[in-house]
Amino acid sequence: MATMKDVAQLAGVSTATVSRALMNPEKVSSSTRKRVEDAVLEAGYSPNSLARNLRRMNLKPL
Repeated sequence: MATMKDVAQLAGVSTATVSRALMNPEKVSSSTRKRVEDAVLEAGYSPNSLARNLRRMNLKPL
């Protein structure tokens, strides 16, 4: 399973930029957003809701 870090490496951006491009696309340039979207498709990335919920609750996985 691809991670946000994998997407960032493919797109040549930081994981923070990947997050912004996916959650707040208006905050990144259209060219960066396109690179991130292409990398998401290439990597087969899909958000892991369990990990996201653990992160929001400030818990760490076992």
